[in-house]
Amino acid sequence: MKLILCIHNHQPVGNMDFILEDAYKAAYLPFFEVLKDFRDIKINLHFSGFLFSWLREKKPEYIDLLKKLKNQGQIEMISGGMYEPVLSLISEEDGCNQIMLHADLMENVFGERPQGLWLTERVYEPYMPRTIRKAGITHTLVDDNHFKAVGLVEDDLFGYYITEHEGHTIFIFPGLEFLRYAIPFKPLEVLDTYLRKANGKGCDLAVFGDDGEKFGLWPGTYKSVYEEGWLKGFFEYLTENQDWLKTVTFSEYLSEKPPKGQIYLDCQSYKEMGEWCLPPDLSKQYGAAISENPGSRVLLKGGYFKNFLVRYPESNDMHKKMLLVSQPANLDREAKQHVYMAQCNDSYWHGVFGGLYLPHLRAAVYGHLIEAEKRLDSDKPFIEGRIEDVNLDGIDEAVLGNRYLKAYFYLKEGGTIYELDYKPTTTNVMANLCRRYEGYHDKIKTASLANVADGTKTIHDMILAKEEGLDRFLYNDWYRRASLIDHVMGKDVTWESFYRCQYYEPGDFVKEPYEATLKKEKHVAILSLVRRGHFWKKDRGIPLTIEKTIRLSIDEAILSIDYRIDGDIKENFLFGVEFNFSFLGSGGDRYMDMGSGKMPLTSKGIYRPFRKVQFYDPYQKVAPVIECDQPTSVWTFPVEVVSLSETGFERNYQSTMYMPVWDIDLTGGPRYIHIKLEVNGINSHNDLQ
Repeated sequence: MKLILCIHNHQPVGNMDFILEDAYKAAYLPFFEVLKDFRDIKINLHFSGFLFSWLREKKPEYIDLLKKLKNQGQIEMISGGMYEPVLSLISEEDGCNQIMLHADLMENVFGERPQGLWLTERVYEPYMPRTIRKAGITHTLVDDNHFKAVGLVEDDLFGYYITEHEGHTIFIFPGLEFLRYAIPFKPLEVLDTYLRKANGKGCDLAVFGDDGEKFGLWPGTYKSVYEEGWLKGFFEYLTENQDWLKTVTFSEYLSEKPPKGQIYLDCQSYKEMGEWCLPPDLSKQYGAAISENPGSRVLLKGGYFKNFLVRYPESNDMHKKMLLVSQPANLDREAKQHVYMAQCNDSYWHGVFGGLYLPHLRAAVYGHLIEAEKRLDSDKPFIEGRIEDVNLDGIDEAVLGNRYLKAYFYLKEGGTIYELDYKPTTTNVMANLCRRYEGYHDKIKTASLANVADGTKTIHDMILAKEEGLDRFLYNDWYRRASLIDHVMGKDVTWESFYRCQYYEPGDFVKEPYEATLKKEKHVAILSLVRRGHFWKKDRGIPLTIEKTIRLSIDEAILSIDYRIDGDIKENFLFGVEFNFSFLGSGGDRYMDMGSGKMPLTSKGIYRPFRKVQFYDPYQKVAPVIECDQPTSVWTFPVEVVSLSETGFERNYQSTMYMPVWDIDLTGGPRYIHIKLEVNGINSHNDLQ
């Protein structure tokens, strides 16, 4: 019997050096330090391009070790999309090019061009054989879940199959779920029993394919895998049992055995992904169903990966911006490289890994896309303005831009700014994420502190928390955390109820559409947004109109905003204009200053009125400033989410909410308010530019 071991090592674009360093020391290096002493063990190995490039630059001695093992015949390199894109999220042209970029890199370093592909998150769609084969790849690995979903049973999965799309054929191997959950978590006796039983039935091949990070980086695994010797024991077991169990590479097995038959797979990923991409309530039901009755897994199908773009509009915004930039970037090689890096999958979805919830990963996507756009901009000063459906949701958005700023307005929901790019530092200062319910939130009160992990459970089985009392932060926003959000509130609304997003708002302006007109002149673009809404008292809607006019000049990083508020309301009400600025964390040298000195970005409460506030983020090199007519007060708090990562439940800072609030009296006529939003850069000496 043959055993294929396929190890996938990946770090997302934008991950910080110290994280890669920790992963290297905990997993990537020790794995191969153990392997080098077992000359008869063969591994199929994949590194995502971002991680491999980092290793090549920072750890040349490690690359030398891999080359040595490759030359000894112990390693077969596997290709993939260069920056680990999910192929279904990008064009076929980009998918082919990314795979070929990665294959070029592997061939350049190891002297042999890979023929196998690691399929990102094993997200498979029926057209993919064409893309994969066009890129020069002959075979790939998916999960047994893919095969069971079309009617095969486990005994059918000890081998490989052939599939095609439009005549483009590839060989496709099923990775076995039992092995993914057993390696490196179960005692070797459990593995031995499973493999001997398969061998006794005449099965010829078992395939394991999973993340290399589980060998030392996942909670508790460094101790179990290396200090307690699980991996060494596993390799000893394989060495001692070569008379009936032998490790091989994909290419070796392909040269020895024909496919078991033809197969056509549908849209699938691993079963956990099918759970995560469902809406939260259905996700819980699906997870419970397959856990309580494992036999029902064949009959139950989870969600569709692209539904993440529906679940998280913030993800859809990034994705559609990427698609919009990708085609024109074909004209500029460096711009295209930035688009490829922005296609890294992690920021577009969320399961048990941080993914979309990690601000630095979203910032990396936006940073590369903004850089690509900059390279495509005119060298001369320009002003742009357009109204079109840029995020492909069927409803127009508005865009204003020049060589310094680019602002995107969400017309169908509040006429808000949902993206504000400061081009000199390639920063979207409004890459925000709202607080929302996730199905796993129900488990928070039963979570243990993260230091109890012992390496015997996968991250899918552990319920860990990085701090106690996280349930105190479980508040859900009923609207997107954007900027220029117009809140019409009664005088009874408190800061606490607003912070919790648990209050009644009599105005109908936050989630409702605004009418847009655009006027573009030689040196200025003017966007007028109007909503003729209401102030609701019981069942009666009192007419209320809010008009906001936004001006962007050709040579300034300033949005000039003028409000006109008018209506038939005979009582005073509170009017707040909410801003959210996303910074890469809230500590260090970051702060805001309302005129009385530095304040933490996590400050909470109501503050005395200020005409001006400055935010300071030397890490993103940006310092946004808001100036406005004298408000009655200023409300602020950090927007923090509770999300799940491979190390457990954690609290993540997403943005700082800042809202000047006015006491409005319309009995004497319309009220006018002026706001100036300016973004300044910070130079290498951390001084304002």
